[in-house]
Amino acid sequence: MRDLGTDARAGTAGAAALAAPSVTEIETFLQRLAADPPETDAADRIDRIAALESLRAAAEAAQTETVADFVLSQRQAAADRGVPAARRDRGVGAQVALARRVSPTRGQQHVALAMVLRVELPHTRAAFRAGRIDAFKATLIARETACLSAEHRALVDEQLCADPEVVERLSPRQLVGRLNRSAAELDPAAVVRRRRRAE
Repeated sequence: MRDLGTDARAGTAGAAALAAPSVTEIETFLQRLAADPPETDAADRIDRIAALESLRAAAEAAQTETVADFVLSQRQAAADRGVPAARRDRGVGAQVALARRVSPTRGQQHVALAMVLRVELPHTRAAFRAGRIDAFKATLIARETACLSAEHRALVDEQLCADPEVVERLSPRQLVGRLNRSAAELDPAAVVRRRRRAE
């Protein structure tokens, strides 16, 4: 089986030279994915499953990146119209929800994740975009570090995701355990406050 981690790293390195696919190209690729795959052997089918898993995660990341771009563009448009800063996100989550076919609450959650990844979790964002982790793991990292200061959050992000192979190998439960330990080491009081709010 191919080393998909190496494939993903090579793809990330070459990403700057590639243009993101257009909507038409994405729709064409969706049609190709819906076609029956060619007859092949078991090893190739396993490779296909693994490659499609990386594709799924990278597609989630691309969608999240587009959400962040949309939020920033809407904020700028609102600022240009003189809208106060506190009101510039109004309706953005609802539009994202419609596009993603989810509830307004989920739409707002997608907006929040996109902006946290863009602003505060660069290593998590990079691992996500490379298809090394999926949206669920990215959400866990954002959620479990939310109680920390920006400085501590950035430190956990670097420790855990600077080498994507580390976070890629962890199960969701192991990931939460690592995040909780890191948070407790960096800011025990913040963890206690979070537990009290949860209770």
